[in-house]
Amino acid sequence: METIPLRVLPLLPLLAAAIVAAPAVSQAAVYKADGCQVTVPDGWVTSKTRIATPDKKLWVELMSAPTAGEIISVETNLKATKLAEDGRMALMVSSASYGGLTNKQFHAITKTSPACLADVTVPAGAAEATGRQIAVTVGPAR
Repeated sequence: METIPLRVLPLLPLLAAAIVAAPAVSQAAVYKADGCQVTVPDGWVTSKTRIATPDKKLWVELMSAPTAGEIISVETNLKATKLAEDGRMALMVSSASYGGLTNKQFHAITKTSPACLADVTVPAGAAEATGRQIAVTVGPAR
């Protein structure tokens, strides 16, 4: 068994406190609106129309419509490109500019009745993977 050097022993309470205080990356929160829900990382802030990161750089808006076809038609007319589709969901993406920044919008549409739409807006680049992961958690509110 390996022994802990004496010079490290006084630091153990500080290390333990830091580990306990560190936020858990795997924690998540469910946001519900308009009969739909999506899962986001814990700590996001809810407003009247959406949920967003505290710095408001990533956000989600939820909507519902009678059918997925109606939502897909609207998103296609708005120049969204289909990334994937299966029996459960269609995932589309578009670009948008807000405040001089280029953003990506992921549009996940459930094939439920009514259909749910999660519009997830993220800065173009590294956050795109996070936006896509959040979008595909959309579904009818439980």
